[in-house]
Amino acid sequence: MDDLVGLAVIVILVVVAGAICGLIALVQLNGLKQEVAVLRAKITHLQTHKSISQSEPQSEASTAQAALSRSEPIAHKAQPNLTPQNLSPPVINQLSAPPKKAKPAEASAIELLFNKLRAGFEENWMTWIGAIALAFGGIFLAKYSLEAGLLSPVMRLSLGGLFGLGLIAAAAYLHHKRIVFEGFNNYIPAALASGGFITCFALTLLAYSSYDMLSPTVAFFALAIIAISASAMALRLGPLLAVLGIIGAYSVPIWVSTGSGNLFALFMYVGFVSLSAALVAHKVQRAWLWYLLWAGHIGWYLVGFTLLKINTVWLMGAFALLSIIGLIAIPRLGLKLNVIEHRPHSLKRLIKVLPDHALLLAFMAPLIFTMLISHFDMQWQTIGVLCIVLVLFLVLKNSRWDIWQGVALVISTLLVIGAQRTHLSPNLFDDALFIFKNEYGLGLLLGLLLTAFGLYYGKKQIKRLAFHISGAFSVFVMIATLYTLIPNSALSTAYPLWAVVLFVVAAILIKLAQHNTTLFQRFTYWVGANANITLAITMLLSDSGLTIALAVQVLLISVLIKRYSVPMPHWPIKALVAALLLRLTLSPWTPSYDALTVFGLHWSIVVYPLCIALFFAAAKCFDSSKLKIWLEGAALHCLALFITTETSYQLVGHYPQFDSLNFYEQILLTCNWLALGCVYLHRAKLAGTLAKLYQVAGFALVGLAGLFAIKTLLDDNPLFESLYIGELPIFNWLLLLWLVPAGLTLWLAKLVKPINAKATPFILAVAGGFILLAINSFIRQYWQGPYIYLSKGTSNAELYSYSVIWLVMGAGTVIFGHLKNQLLIQKIGLGLLAAVIVKVFLIDMANLEGLLKALSFIGLGLSLVGLSWLFQKLRSRVNPV
Repeated sequence: MDDLVGLAVIVILVVVAGAICGLIALVQLNGLKQEVAVLRAKITHLQTHKSISQSEPQSEASTAQAALSRSEPIAHKAQPNLTPQNLSPPVINQLSAPPKKAKPAEASAIELLFNKLRAGFEENWMTWIGAIALAFGGIFLAKYSLEAGLLSPVMRLSLGGLFGLGLIAAAAYLHHKRIVFEGFNNYIPAALASGGFITCFALTLLAYSSYDMLSPTVAFFALAIIAISASAMALRLGPLLAVLGIIGAYSVPIWVSTGSGNLFALFMYVGFVSLSAALVAHKVQRAWLWYLLWAGHIGWYLVGFTLLKINTVWLMGAFALLSIIGLIAIPRLGLKLNVIEHRPHSLKRLIKVLPDHALLLAFMAPLIFTMLISHFDMQWQTIGVLCIVLVLFLVLKNSRWDIWQGVALVISTLLVIGAQRTHLSPNLFDDALFIFKNEYGLGLLLGLLLTAFGLYYGKKQIKRLAFHISGAFSVFVMIATLYTLIPNSALSTAYPLWAVVLFVVAAILIKLAQHNTTLFQRFTYWVGANANITLAITMLLSDSGLTIALAVQVLLISVLIKRYSVPMPHWPIKALVAALLLRLTLSPWTPSYDALTVFGLHWSIVVYPLCIALFFAAAKCFDSSKLKIWLEGAALHCLALFITTETSYQLVGHYPQFDSLNFYEQILLTCNWLALGCVYLHRAKLAGTLAKLYQVAGFALVGLAGLFAIKTLLDDNPLFESLYIGELPIFNWLLLLWLVPAGLTLWLAKLVKPINAKATPFILAVAGGFILLAINSFIRQYWQGPYIYLSKGTSNAELYSYSVIWLVMGAGTVIFGHLKNQLLIQKIGLGLLAAVIVKVFLIDMANLEGLLKALSFIGLGLSLVGLSWLFQKLRSRVNPV
């Protein structure tokens, strides 16, 4: 029963594929009909326009004759003169244009699809149902004969086989006689043949699984012959049988398994089936047959990795390489691989070469991944080198595969990494010649060979930029890979050789850059030379030296672009800058950077300011470009990192640990992030398309600063807890705790107003709260010293000082509001004065008695009268009568 279910699945796949064939044909037919309709409409329009043009002179003559005739009826006299001079352009267009037909409403894509499927089914429904009925008839006949026991097993299978062969013979006869049926003339023969082949397929499975009349080997070859025969017959009867043959042939190992795990036999069979299917797909000329072929071939290739053993590594590699040749190279280059193309292509076109890139990745990626997770030995090393050779050979044959030079470089890098993981030994570096052995010798050799390959063929084919890129960067990539793998203790031994190689290659590139004709070639060689020199210098420095070297590389590339006016795409520079920013962002929290120094100073004091300067200098090379905004944003990000990390480091001796920040770190981060958020929002005004990104970053920093401010206010408030804030008045931690955030919040309100005016009053209220806390805290710190928590109590002198200072502040606010003619500021000042009066009556004068109490009231009254007179004078000057 499982076999019958599997066969039913095959039948369904065949029917679906046939429906796709019919749909494609109907789409093509519908397209032709639409083109014919458009042509007819154009012809009709031209004929109508021509007839109207011929009739216009006649109508003018008849109108003039009618005007001279006195016996013309009044109705005709009343008609206006319909001449082109007296008609407006819209009227002329209406007269000359043919009558427009109402356009039918355009159907949606889903409705068109259903209409086409319905039309195809209505046209060939009897054919499809007949084919399915014949196939199931053969299956049910075999099943019935098995259950009823009418005939012996041999007789049952023989009769079923004769029935299937009879259908195949009838199909061949109808096709040979070229009997034309309704619709496509090969549908009915193909349907009969498909029923016959499915019947033979089912009977063979019954003979193997139910009767045990066939051995696994015999059944395997019998099913394969049936499937391949169907594919061969598809060359005459069309794609329907090709689908049946391809699906049936690739599914044979599923139905019949010998259990031996013979990978060689499996690959031999799959290769033979793929060869047959390729011939059929090439003959039938249906693109979707290639998709079935690729799916089946790659599927069994991936299954082969589950059967991989130490003695079958060569087999896997050989199968992958032969598959690349058979499925990618031969269809493009011909059987003799003699179709050569050397013309250059743009990067966009090189990236869009399909399905070649996808197929190469499907064969290379599993192979290289298995190599990395397996024990690296000579077999894998040889296979990796053969992959590189094959890829470069195909590049020489077809310039559309130029991007595969990058694939060769990636494989080389992974070969070195795989060798390093396997050959890692503590005694490896005792021998000074280790740089010529194992992964170090392999990496150096591959880098030099790829460089020589790129430079040689770049000289022969100057316009193919990929050769120049390979020649300029291969040594750089390979030695950089080795540099990341080698321990620091062994670098002193390897550095002299690597530095010499890098400097020699850089000299060659500079020499070539001076004698080349194309702009891209000169630019590529200059950048490659700079990269090699930068890497050589980097290896002399610490880990942060690589960061500085990459930042210098960004500046050098920018200078070269400006100097030579190279129309280079911006994404490579953006990718390099993004990698640098990621490295700079993660470095402070990387353990190896904790005690790292540069020139005797802590690394962040040197690296961050230097990167900021380099990014700003690179931005100046792009006067009116989006890349300028990108580089300036990178510089701002470095500034944010520098302020965030260095302030904490200088304060507590380590970078911020956000789960255990102390009171002083919270104050610094609040000021830093609030200031940076305002800078990002200000930068958003000039960022163009990146404005949204700057706004998001700015609001994110402001939000984080607000969270720390709330945490400080509620949990670590010096007014509630015993926290040291400093000895000096004003210039203490209160300045950063509340006064600086107050000023930054006022700036934030100004920046947010164009974005969201409704949020501005709330931000101003927060700024006012910061100012209130700051002034009161400064007054208390003056009287209480470094600890200002409220439980210490308050003296009368401190209470009076609050009143005096806020009285002055309120009066100054009102005066400022009058001068600026700002009613809101005046109201705020009056509110402050009212609060001071209430405080004086309820708190300050509560404990006074006798003469002091009288003098206090007199002084307060005189002050209020004087302020009232001053406000009137100011109002009269601002608003003269």
